[in-house]
Amino acid sequence: MRRSTPAESDTLSAMTRRKLGRRKVAEPDAATAERYFLRLSGWDIRNDPDSLPRFTSPSLFGNDHPLEMEVGCGSGEFLCHLAEESPETNFVGLDVHLKSLHKGIEAASGAGLGNIKFVGVDFRQAHPLLAPDSLAAVYLHFPDPGMKTREKRRRIFDRKFLDEMHVAVVEGGRMSLVTDDEGYFGQMLALIEADTRWRRTHEEPYLVGFEPGVKSRFQTLWERRGRKVFHFELRNRKSGIRRAEAVPHGS
Repeated sequence: MRRSTPAESDTLSAMTRRKLGRRKVAEPDAATAERYFLRLSGWDIRNDPDSLPRFTSPSLFGNDHPLEMEVGCGSGEFLCHLAEESPETNFVGLDVHLKSLHKGIEAASGAGLGNIKFVGVDFRQAHPLLAPDSLAAVYLHFPDPGMKTREKRRRIFDRKFLDEMHVAVVEGGRMSLVTDDEGYFGQMLALIEADTRWRRTHEEPYLVGFEPGVKSRFQTLWERRGRKVFHFELRNRKSGIRRAEAVPHGS
């Protein structure tokens, strides 16, 4: 199988998102939306964050179970599988694309899951809603690498992301990073190697391939196109470490 070039993959990604955007996806009814969905605006986060729920189990679920977050959860295949496998853990998925979230809500509701919620929000604006030591794990899988220079400057993963997650994730908590984009992978690798707060769980600098119990729609798509998948598994360290100074924000 011929592997697609980065340019071809960027085009394919845009086509796939447009295709989903044209697809008719039913919005959840009021009762289902109340159970599974929360929509947050950037204006409210900037101007009245104290009126909004924090990304914590007590705030979102009314209990103190461990909370795991997927940033850019898409249509929720991966996250719904985790919720089914771990009923004593809560899961929250964030994405800006509402039709994708509606698909995830449909799957969660159909499975009768009581430990998952989806939030429609731009994560780059949602940092004020993170709380210290509130997350047991965070997943950033196949984030949009951006096709244009200005979009690449707005990538979710940068040192600010590491800073915010270092505070929000508990001591020893996990971060899982997956991308098929070699340029984005290089940025991730440089930032991780410069930051002693996050420790790899594997001896190799990175892992090739990612085999979860259920693959997301985008992972399945990229693998069919012959794209190589790069994977990091990290643990958070909050004591006896120093923050990297060599890598500027947004690098």
